[in-house]
Amino acid sequence: MFNRAFTKFLDKKPLKEELYPYLYSIAFKELGKPKKETKNEPIRCKNCEAVFTDIKLIQEDPQKGSYYVCEYCGTINKIDKSKIEKNLPNDIDFILIEALKKGSKKEEKITKVDITEGDLYLSVIDISGSMSGAKIEAVKKSLIQTLKDFKINSPTTKYILIAFESSVYYYLRHDQNPFKYHGDLLFSLESMKERLKKSTKKDRFLGSIGEFADGWIKRVESLTSMDMTALGPALYFAINTFEIFNYTGRTTLLTDGIANTGIGNLSGTSSGAKKFYENMAELCNQNNIIVDVVGVSGSGDNNEMGLQTLGKLTDKTGGTLYLISSEEMETIFSELRQMKYVGKDVKVKIIVPPSINIANITGAFSSKGAFKGSEINLGAITEDRELFLELESPEGKVEKEEVPVQLQVEYIDNEGHKRMRVITDKVKVTTDENEFISQYDQKFNVVMNIQRAGGGYYAGKTKESKEKLRSLRRKISGEMNYRNSSGLGIIGHSFSAGLAYLDDELEEIDMEEKKAAQAPTQSYWAVKGQKRARTSLNTMKKRREKKKK
Repeated sequence: MFNRAFTKFLDKKPLKEELYPYLYSIAFKELGKPKKETKNEPIRCKNCEAVFTDIKLIQEDPQKGSYYVCEYCGTINKIDKSKIEKNLPNDIDFILIEALKKGSKKEEKITKVDITEGDLYLSVIDISGSMSGAKIEAVKKSLIQTLKDFKINSPTTKYILIAFESSVYYYLRHDQNPFKYHGDLLFSLESMKERLKKSTKKDRFLGSIGEFADGWIKRVESLTSMDMTALGPALYFAINTFEIFNYTGRTTLLTDGIANTGIGNLSGTSSGAKKFYENMAELCNQNNIIVDVVGVSGSGDNNEMGLQTLGKLTDKTGGTLYLISSEEMETIFSELRQMKYVGKDVKVKIIVPPSINIANITGAFSSKGAFKGSEINLGAITEDRELFLELESPEGKVEKEEVPVQLQVEYIDNEGHKRMRVITDKVKVTTDENEFISQYDQKFNVVMNIQRAGGGYYAGKTKESKEKLRSLRRKISGEMNYRNSSGLGIIGHSFSAGLAYLDDELEEIDMEEKKAAQAPTQSYWAVKGQKRARTSLNTMKKRREKKKK
């Protein structure tokens, strides 16, 4: 799960840092597969919060008693040896909180909200005028198929439907008329929250999809397109639903136009609207809600949807951002139904000693500005997600013989346990630069740079990002030719594989540029940027193998 591109730290800065950065990979497909787990409380350094895992560090003193000196920050920590396991591995999973108990098995029904079994799935659907015709029919067809799938495969899941145009229609249950919210109410967060609480105060009965799918299907079939796009208020009602009913779960937000009425209006130049969606993303993350955003674009339809802003909802929560045509609707809904998560409410922390800095983290937009000891909130994680961590020595040299690096991943597993995976890596230091270079895995560097380029595409910096990848390709190719011709050692397959990954990615970009001309440009590159920023070594390898067939 925690791997590095290099076998040893170099005692000084590499001459070609851009080709040989100190890179670690955090591959989440291994989350939940520790070598050992324990219910004991982790022992943390009182200063840097590094978790104690090496019993050889324990010292005895007649006055101080048992203590250890933190190998990361040098802090002296007293320790109770009776609470320490004798054989602590360098890869361990601490069970911090047991799963919440499910509802009583004596209950015959699975429909009351006080029964905790099953998550809440909430659809937030644009029914504004531009959704008329093929778009709304495709949405209805795909949503009906989703309900049928849940009925069979996840019958205890609860369901609520929110449709929006210039008003918001809140379908608490299939057998009731919706609550309708409109007018000045949609410009006040406090008023919307209070109105929703009032609407649901007397009746909080939620039906599970297993019992009421047929009724919901009829409701979905009755949807028709109407007026403008109150996206912001509809989203806020959705988020508050999870909080009011005390559920975690998932929501799919689908739109074909930019939010243009109520709070969160993106049709103007107000920076307040963008801040609104950033706050909503943070609120979703706090309440453990996964948000997927689906933008629908018709043929030749270049209407922007603000996906570069709405994408923040998916970045923070671990959801996915899409831009699709009506014809692709069922494929995407099917993909969403099959999405599997290996962890939710995932938080990552890296602990390093003062001689080492965290220079860069890619694979998560929430990691921008990350620094030593900071926590990165990722929301939910699928097994193909991967982060890359770049370290550096601020002084330009590493004087110790060994450098400790600790990864801490706090998460909720699929059974509801809150866990913390701790992996401690101790890296030897070498004075031989040729040894350092000859054992370097260049694939790490390539994929990290592709992820970084994804951030550029997300921000609309398409030309600069593409040129950086081209430049990297030239440098890697030149370095490989130089070292081969000079008889110097390298991991040849890692260089050639890295070049192949870059060629595939540049080819992909060329194809994307042709399609971008026929799409809402900013939203298109936001979607492609997120996908690129979330690529992984495993994804690149699979794509390469597929091309060879």
